[in-house]
Amino acid sequence: MAETPTPQPGIGTTIAAAFRRNRVPCLLLNLLALILVVSYYQVPALKETWQAVGEFKTRWSFVFSCVSTMFAAAVFPFFIQQAMGTLAQEGKWRHLALSMLFWGYRGMEIDLFYHLQNHLFGDQQDAATLVKKVLVDQFLASPLWFVPTYVVALRWIEMGGSWTRTKASLNREFWTRTCPTVLITNWLVWIPALAFVYSLPAPLQFPLFTIVMCFFILVATMMTKGKPGKDLSDPTDQTDSAPEAHSR
Repeated sequence: MAETPTPQPGIGTTIAAAFRRNRVPCLLLNLLALILVVSYYQVPALKETWQAVGEFKTRWSFVFSCVSTMFAAAVFPFFIQQAMGTLAQEGKWRHLALSMLFWGYRGMEIDLFYHLQNHLFGDQQDAATLVKKVLVDQFLASPLWFVPTYVVALRWIEMGGSWTRTKASLNREFWTRTCPTVLITNWLVWIPALAFVYSLPAPLQFPLFTIVMCFFILVATMMTKGKPGKDLSDPTDQTDSAPEAHSR
């Protein structure tokens, strides 16, 4: 007798599971962001350090955003997983190279988007400006561009850089389950975090984004259950403790 295929869980169940996997990293990420923002505005000694970081970011501009994001989202998790013994060994260097290529580009793209936001709405830190930036970021840019391109790029990386194989895998389930799951989890994690990011002056927004993303990946990595081959940046992998939501 043929086995009855196991029914797929509903999208609501999938999103709830994704949130449960990410709730601790999410809470810790936003706590860190709050502490860093408070340190800028309330601790004079640290404010000088922040200003030096802002000057460094301004000097190196998109080189900074490319290299820092490449490290935080590709190089850092690669070596953490390697140290933990959870990294798939087959094709690991190709996987790293493709991840660095994507995240270096994505870092510059996000940096450019922050510049556009400041051009459109100004560099003020008042509540009205923060709300406009977060709304445009999360409810316009993310669903239309950031999240879809993120999940497609990660699928491309997992397919070894083959666009033919990637295109063939972008089936109905990918668009109706994977993308909505990543988008909603992205909202749960990044809406509060981006409020903190946009509350800083323009030169410090991208450095704070990079720090909190790196911290999020670190926490999510330490929460994994040691399954070899688990890609900690892949939202399409539904095994335990996957950080589905650092597309931003």
